[in-house]
Amino acid sequence: MKKEKSIEDVHAYVKRVAEKRGWKLNPNTDGTLDMLVDGLKIYFNRVGYFNCPCRDSFEDMATDRDIICPCNYAEPDIEEHGRCYCALYFDPDYDFSIPVEMIPERRIEPEW
Repeated sequence: MKKEKSIEDVHAYVKRVAEKRGWKLNPNTDGTLDMLVDGLKIYFNRVGYFNCPCRDSFEDMATDRDIICPCNYAEPDIEEHGRCYCALYFDPDYDFSIPVEMIPERRIEPEW
């Protein structure tokens, strides 16, 4: 039986990812970081892996491989837009005084 993740576990995970990749985490001024961490926790405890909380999951690791957080699209999104699709990870030089707006989805949705 897999061990369920706590909010603290997920916070530690996203912090390690950000540090390893040289990214910044969402500053959580509006609760976005808390919401995303909670979504990652819920997905992990349901399917056993950190599925992107902003994308639909097939709940199949092989099919969802491209959207396991940090997803395959995070790096190009951060390079082009300064942040990932979910606004969890940011470029270290991102200007947080600029409102965070939606960016285009890179993932081509697989057939349901």
